[in-house]
Amino acid sequence: MDIAAKTHWDGYDMGHLTLHVDLFDAELPFTLFPADRAGPVVTEKMEATVRDVLALPRSHIERIASMLWDEANFAFQVADYGVEAEAGETPLEAHLRDFGIAGPDDALRKSVVRGVQVMDEFESRFAQIKIESAANNLIAIIVRNGRIIDWDDDGTYLGWFEEDEQTAAKRRAKILG
Repeated sequence: MDIAAKTHWDGYDMGHLTLHVDLFDAELPFTLFPADRAGPVVTEKMEATVRDVLALPRSHIERIASMLWDEANFAFQVADYGVEAEAGETPLEAHLRDFGIAGPDDALRKSVVRGVQVMDEFESRFAQIKIESAANNLIAIIVRNGRIIDWDDDGTYLGWFEEDEQTAAKRRAKILG
């Protein structure tokens, strides 16, 4: 597959293409972000990063589901979505009930994959799989050098993950105390 030939560049030097991702069994839009001032070109690293995402096996969907379940639990502990708890329920249980999320399968089923962003500015090969979570948050599943390493809020700075792949997990743990 010729990724460069399938890529269309916009006026901001961002590349766009749509590819089938086996992990989700879906056609997804990819956005390629060149390093600063690199111009509209698919580099070898960009192509390798796209191939990293395409190579993620369908069996990794369980890991994605687990991450989305973790995100729902985290979101409902740190933010109030206005759900009233019933007798004997914790606020977390009330939110999970109201959103219809009983476990990882529900978290996955109620989430929507929005696309993949490929970043060329770092030493590592980074991609972010953008997902609108069951808790109505836009998050990024972070892929580094072909491995799913963590999830974080949309817009996270990937440079943090060059030094510590668990940066976001550690931040979440600190917030929850």
